[in-house]
Amino acid sequence: MSKRITFLRLSEEDKRLLESLAKYYGIAEADVIRIALKEYVRTHGLEVSS
Repeated sequence: MSKRITFLRLSEEDKRLLESLAKYYGIAEADVIRIALKEYVRTHGLEVSS
């Protein structure tokens, strides 16, 4: 599996939220985004093709 670099434009509020979640759970900000994306896909019943 190859990794892809993605850039996000976040508001200051979103940046603070991302930082606080990462600090709270002791994980990287990228992991917070990855988990949130997977949860979004799961809860909205979307399918991702491989």
